[in-house]
Amino acid sequence: MSTTITLKNIEIILAFLTLFSDKEAKLYDIQTEPLTLNPYCYSKEFDSFITSVYQENFVIDFDWTAWENEAHRFVTDPELLTLADISTLQKLFTTHVRKERFCSGHLAGMIENGHFLAIFNRLQAIHAALMLQNAHNNGRPKMIKQTSVFQGDITQLQVDAIVNAAKNSLLGGGGVDGAIHRAAGPELLAECRQLHGCATGEAKITKGYKLPAKWVIHTVGPIWYGGNQGEDEMLARCYRNSLTLAEQYQIKSIAFPAISTGVYGFPLERASRIAIAEVNKFLHSHKSLEQVIFVCFGQSAYDCYLKVVQELAES
Repeated sequence: MSTTITLKNIEIILAFLTLFSDKEAKLYDIQTEPLTLNPYCYSKEFDSFITSVYQENFVIDFDWTAWENEAHRFVTDPELLTLADISTLQKLFTTHVRKERFCSGHLAGMIENGHFLAIFNRLQAIHAALMLQNAHNNGRPKMIKQTSVFQGDITQLQVDAIVNAAKNSLLGGGGVDGAIHRAAGPELLAECRQLHGCATGEAKITKGYKLPAKWVIHTVGPIWYGGNQGEDEMLARCYRNSLTLAEQYQIKSIAFPAISTGVYGFPLERASRIAIAEVNKFLHSHKSLEQVIFVCFGQSAYDCYLKVVQELAES
């Protein structure tokens, strides 16, 4: 049986994404008849998805029972999927589909806990990366292969540094700023007090403390005033200055949130184009960074970033 995965295979599987992202989708029922041996009844749409998982080479031959403990790690810690490759996703699909044969309702549990959706999110990112690689191989190096898009919690990422969309005071706030301070602990605030604030467009660095990331790069994005107050250039400087700091501290992997797109009101698509362009420009001229992740908290931001990345790949 072939284990090769192509863009077409991935696109066919991704067509089922709405089954797992739509909160109104009903993928299974539980039969209450006392003599029912298999009480879980999956929808026709979900059965079609499982059929496609087989047909598109996502179920493969390997010792899946020996890999079950590894699969459990990905279920209990979805952030591990951030860097999972196609081979890992194949093993996960295989493990879950085959385990269902011996443990009725296993697939239902993977739906309910969001594991299938997390796999789809990673598959989307891999799809975008493959499109970028194809564009590069076709003589259209619009994007560097070290970039990826991820939907999730930036505070949980296992990277060298995460970027904080901070306020000028650097003393915490709402959104990603507050989340980073809460996850890092009070030591982060204490160090930030010693930095005496940060100008818009500039960047400063602290330790990560209780975060998985060793460093936090704090940058202050511009407030959107309609686009005629130099907002684009100030946002671009946030990315340039953060990347420059990363190089100075020999940081190899870094994750950016969608700076200024929250309460500061910067239009999301406009901001994503600036972010991607600045990162791409830096990676073309510097070799220090090995990985840059654009982290999107919500689905709309994730879709927007993927759209911009794919447009660059196809242009």
